[in-house]
Amino acid sequence: MSTRLGIVGGGQLGLYLCKAAQELGVSVTVIAESADDAALRYAERAVVDDLGSAAAIEEFIDGCDVVTFDKEGVPNETLGWLIDAQAQGRIAIHPSADTLLMLKDKALQKTWLKQQGLPTLPFHILSGRAASLEALSGTFGEAVVQKARSGGYDGRGVQILRKLESEQQLWDVPSIVEPFLPDCSEIAVISVRDQAGNVQTYPPVSMEFDSQLNSVKAVAMPAAVSARLSAAAIALAERVVTALDGVGVFAVEMFVTPAEELLINEISPRVHNSGHVTLDACNVSQFEQHVRAVMGLPLIAIEQKSPAVMLNILYTEAIRERCPAAPVTDRAAYAGAALYWYGKAPGTHGRKMGHINAVGDSVTAAHELADRALQKLSGDSGEQAA
Repeated sequence: MSTRLGIVGGGQLGLYLCKAAQELGVSVTVIAESADDAALRYAERAVVDDLGSAAAIEEFIDGCDVVTFDKEGVPNETLGWLIDAQAQGRIAIHPSADTLLMLKDKALQKTWLKQQGLPTLPFHILSGRAASLEALSGTFGEAVVQKARSGGYDGRGVQILRKLESEQQLWDVPSIVEPFLPDCSEIAVISVRDQAGNVQTYPPVSMEFDSQLNSVKAVAMPAAVSARLSAAAIALAERVVTALDGVGVFAVEMFVTPAEELLINEISPRVHNSGHVTLDACNVSQFEQHVRAVMGLPLIAIEQKSPAVMLNILYTEAIRERCPAAPVTDRAAYAGAALYWYGKAPGTHGRKMGHINAVGDSVTAAHELADRALQKLSGDSGEQAA
């Protein structure tokens, strides 16, 4: 077992990875681009610099045995430096840098899914705006979704065009376009694979999206699908992580069609917002499992303790004064719900400031507790209530 973990990225995902690592006796070095990033408050060692700085990456590499990521947005040149260090036997990288290079580009990811025979929507790759709509509308119809090839997160880099009538509606960026499926629901499956190829998978979760921000608003475990479909989704996610030869946590988001067909939307090679609910719903969180996998520790058999719901706390003026300046977990202020604050400075509307986890005898009961906490947090305005 290695004892020094390096995390590229210092956001809230890195924050909870740091906390999980500490509980396992693993020291953490984080490289982040801002001294205010949440994970730096818990890391034993920090490198604060541009991720494209060769000197900073070298300093980071010197402080770790194993490297992992809390985001996909890592420069290709930086991944190249990490690959070189791995080739020299200085570090191990989990998941592999090659996997990250492929999955962070939505066109490469979709092409890989197609090559593997994994179910996904048809797609068209654009280098910029389409020269003609005929290739798109003739194949996909009038309603399409455009996704930037790279750089998108939390709904950014995605636009839904319910009636594509002009090339000018499309962003002039490298992207993929696929048909819009208005009657589909979406679920996510969190799978973790260790270095020996053993896989553990959490129960699928239902996801509810903010219609304006295109980002996840609520997550419920277990997902509102049949036992048969749940088993099929788990099998599909495990097929994905095995095909990737992945090590660590992977989030596999899937569309569920009215005919109960599963179509892979996208794969994230990291711990994921849809897995925050595991902090309270399960006997082991996605963060601990990820640290275990990448550091060579045995995985823990997953058990769901109770139905649970997670709500993202998105920034609005109504909660400005309630946002703590440091990461905090509050289990006392809201009956039946736990508030996880990330310690971010208030700012952009819709920014993730934290999340609420609630457990109950049923998903409905848990949702009611989480909604009540969110309404109270917003001053009973109902501004963010689901």
